[in-house]
Amino acid sequence: PQDKAVYEKVMEVLSPVGEEPMPVMVMKAAEAMLETPYASGTLEQEPEMLTVSLARTDCILLVEACVAMAQTARQQDRSFDAFCQNLRQLRYRDGRVDGYASRIHYTSEWILQAQARGLAAEVSGNIADTPLEQHFSYMSAHADKYPLLASDQELVARIAVMEERLGREEYFFIPKTKLESNLDKIRHGDMICFATGIQGLDITHVALAYEYYECEHDCCPDGRGCSNGQRQLGFLHASSKEKKVVVDKKTLTGYVNGLPSCNGIRVVRFL
Repeated sequence: PQDKAVYEKVMEVLSPVGEEPMPVMVMKAAEAMLETPYASGTLEQEPEMLTVSLARTDCILLVEACVAMAQTARQQDRSFDAFCQNLRQLRYRDGRVDGYASRIHYTSEWILQAQARGLAAEVSGNIADTPLEQHFSYMSAHADKYPLLASDQELVARIAVMEERLGREEYFFIPKTKLESNLDKIRHGDMICFATGIQGLDITHVALAYEYYECEHDCCPDGRGCSNGQRQLGFLHASSKEKKVVVDKKTLTGYVNGLPSCNGIRVVRFL
């Protein structure tokens, strides 16, 4: 009931703007989710089934839910069931729920599937043209960290096959050192994926780019300033530190530079 109430609240915001570009709608959904409590591990259950978690969320679930709600707001059928169908198509490989291994666990695969379905385009290569040598092994190598993998070698083997397949894809990123000079190419509502140097892992956190202007006048009703001011690029995310969905106090560059394990970002644009 709580999740349905959140869904209805967000759809009230989205329904009048169903003709707007996808990034605008995703951001409107995300802004309607501000202050939602942070919670991790909400999907971990046996048997595997589609779990909706709107009343509590984590970083990827927030972005995923906002994309699915924006999609639903563009459809004739805007029911909660229609939203669940869109969510399943994003979260599960080919939209089919078939045990733990059918859920998409690495953000890189989430991006590839969203691209294949015409919902998004990764623009990291267009922005910085810097290849990323990306290996995937974290889940199979650290199965003990995942309760559902720890005691199931067959499941670990299925995960390893998926990791090997993902490792054959080509990836690009914007390295830390090139971020400042490329900020103008990142748009409000882009999905920001924080790449990591951790062995065998691709992304440790995701957020939505939040553009605002530092304006000295009180002329801006929506709090994002106006173009008379200095453009800043921040981000909206489900923060484990703040324990809720927030527009972070740090700029994107400030945040990335403060993360020793982060080697750069990847940028995904919703279509």
